[in-house]
Amino acid sequence: MRVDFKLSRILWFVLIVAVLIIAVVPLIYTIDAAFYKENKTGLSQIRSLVPFLNVFTSQEYLEYLWNALYLASIVTAISVTLGAALALILARTDLPFRGAFDLLAIIPMFLSPFTGLIAWIALGSVKTGFINVTLIGIAHWMGFDLEPIVNIWSFSGIVWVMSLFFTSLMYLFTSSSLRSMDTSLEESARASGATPMQTLLRITLPMQIPSVLSSALLVFIFSAEMYTIPGLIGSTFGFTTLPWRIYQDSTAFPVHQAHAAAAASMLLIIAMIGMLLQRWFTRLATRYITVSGKGFRSNPMNLGRWTVLSWVLVIGYILSAVVLPIAGMLMSSLMMYSAPVINMQIFTLTHYVQIFTLQNMLNALWNTAWLAVLSGAICVMMGFAISYTDARKPSISTRFLAFTGSLPVAVPGLVYGLGLLWVYIQTPLYGTAWVLLLAYIAKFLPYGIMTSRSGILQLHPEMEESARMSGANNAQVLRLITMPLMKTTLIAILVFVMLQSIKELSASVLLYTQKSQVLSVLTWHYMDAGNYQFAAAVGVTQTVMMLLLVVLTRAVFRVKFEKALGS
Repeated sequence: MRVDFKLSRILWFVLIVAVLIIAVVPLIYTIDAAFYKENKTGLSQIRSLVPFLNVFTSQEYLEYLWNALYLASIVTAISVTLGAALALILARTDLPFRGAFDLLAIIPMFLSPFTGLIAWIALGSVKTGFINVTLIGIAHWMGFDLEPIVNIWSFSGIVWVMSLFFTSLMYLFTSSSLRSMDTSLEESARASGATPMQTLLRITLPMQIPSVLSSALLVFIFSAEMYTIPGLIGSTFGFTTLPWRIYQDSTAFPVHQAHAAAAASMLLIIAMIGMLLQRWFTRLATRYITVSGKGFRSNPMNLGRWTVLSWVLVIGYILSAVVLPIAGMLMSSLMMYSAPVINMQIFTLTHYVQIFTLQNMLNALWNTAWLAVLSGAICVMMGFAISYTDARKPSISTRFLAFTGSLPVAVPGLVYGLGLLWVYIQTPLYGTAWVLLLAYIAKFLPYGIMTSRSGILQLHPEMEESARMSGANNAQVLRLITMPLMKTTLIAILVFVMLQSIKELSASVLLYTQKSQVLSVLTWHYMDAGNYQFAAAVGVTQTVMMLLLVVLTRAVFRVKFEKALGS
């Protein structure tokens, strides 16, 4: 026991040092950079409060912050409404074929928001979008003129693309919570004469409030920190968010790195508030824990007159978020250029030939794959260790580590990349793919911590205490009790982080070099250069990689990926 105690203390010390170096030090460097004077190429050696005061007091930057929060609020409201409704329909009703729809509803997870933007640019551009071209062609064939009806280059276009993606995240988390809850209370309500709608409003939905609020918080943070979609579309009509301005301050000449760092501290404050709220929401979930790990199963709810509306909602979402984007992206990837008139002469396989023959593309494929595997495995181990200790043996140190390890969740990856750049620029790690790995671990470790914590809180500690009373040590309790019950949650974290690593763009844009390119960076550069077709081909390649990951997950672990990831 003495050896076990000493080993655990050593491992805990190593974990603290690792989190501080990987996740906290770059943030300190980023905040520190806000208090320097600027020159045309970066930061000077002279301290100054001017950039910090300019950001926190100027109407310009406050308006950028408001735009980001306003956009995130709208996207979160839509995503929560659609995601929760889809989860309720597919997880708890008698809608036919809901098993197939359950898998289709998470397909947007395999499309990064940026890749989804590529698809919807191909679909919804005013002059060359496939939707407008098709509808105008049909109208012309029928003998009348029709103006374009879809314009992706608008504020509604930003909201549309972001909401489609984040609805799938909301659906994952909510559907998992619905499936795992004990439904004996619902059965009791029905036995007492309550109608299905009364049971839904008075029992089911109130029990899901902690899970929904916690998931909604993550969606809000994701939305508020995104700069790609709001930046590329918003720049065409003067809508600028704080993350996009941070990107411009960091990369456009003359650079304003101190302003970028000060603006990042704004989002860091929001992150601190958000993390406190998330911990409170997950603490509420302990009211609904089950001792066995599985709740009582009831019969599916009869939709009755709501069947048609449910069909419309489910089919409409699948078409908008899955069928049309994938079809549009695939079709665009096979075209030489965008055109208002589509004919066979503009189709080609050249883009795919280049992806699998050009050396820089092959390097990007390899870097993307091994970075995803390593970052996923490390985030699972570190996230579980931090959350388990914090949940089972809470103390000032465990709470501090869990909180600080979760902070990077709301810091734009672009600015976090700047922090890593300043930390490692004088070290041998600079210019290598290992810097990208550090960025991925720091950026996605919060999801390992928060998701693990939610799963651990659903397991009553009495099961572990019983094992210890029977003579099991801590390692045996983890191996025989906790880990098996946490299997689906740990798989979810592993796959989720791998998916996010494959798609990660914001930090990679600053940290990559010619030898450490990844697919997401190449996609960004081709999009920025106006080569939407090659960018679409790279997006299709990324999507195929993630689909293969899903297939391997189901084959190796023999669990349904859509349920494991939601857990």
